[in-house]
Amino acid sequence: MTQKKENIRKYKSLSTGEPCTAAQYVAEIICKRKREKENKGSLEFRFWSKSHKEEYQTQIRLANNLIKKHGVDALLHFLNSPKGSKTYSLGFLHSSKKFVIVSKYVKEAIKDSERIVQEEKKKTKKVIEVEDLEYKPRTGPTRNTLLNKLRKAENGKD
Repeated sequence: MTQKKENIRKYKSLSTGEPCTAAQYVAEIICKRKREKENKGSLEFRFWSKSHKEEYQTQIRLANNLIKKHGVDALLHFLNSPKGSKTYSLGFLHSSKKFVIVSKYVKEAIKDSERIVQEEKKKTKKVIEVEDLEYKPRTGPTRNTLLNKLRKAENGKD
C-alpha cells in the first residue's frame, strides 16, 4: 500500500512525538488550544482515543477539507498568524453527522493566508556566495612561565 505524496507523515505529534499527517498535526494544535482556553490543563497522552475523540475526529475532517482546497502551507500560516492564534475550532459537525462545515471566519482567513503564501513562493530568493576560506587553527595564548623561558634560552630565541 503506497501513500500519496501529500499524505507523507512528516509532522511530529504534539502529544506522543511520533510522526503524523498534516491534518492530525493541525487537529492536535486546535484541541490543545481549546483545552488551554478552558483552563483544564494540558492534553493527556493519546487524548484522541480517550476524552477528545469526537472533537479530534471532527477537526481532522475539517483540516483534510481545508488542506485539499488551500494546501498545508496556507493552513499552517493561518494557525501561526495573529488571527489564527486565537482559533479554537476550524468548524463544526453537521447535525446529521454526515459532513462537516468550515466556519466563515476560517474560510476567509485561510484565503488571505493562501494569497500571502503564494506571493512568498513567487519571490526570488537571493543566493549569497561565500568565498572559500582557509582553516587556520587558533594558537593559544603563550604564557611566560619559568619553564618556557628556559626553553627559549636553550633554543637561542631570547
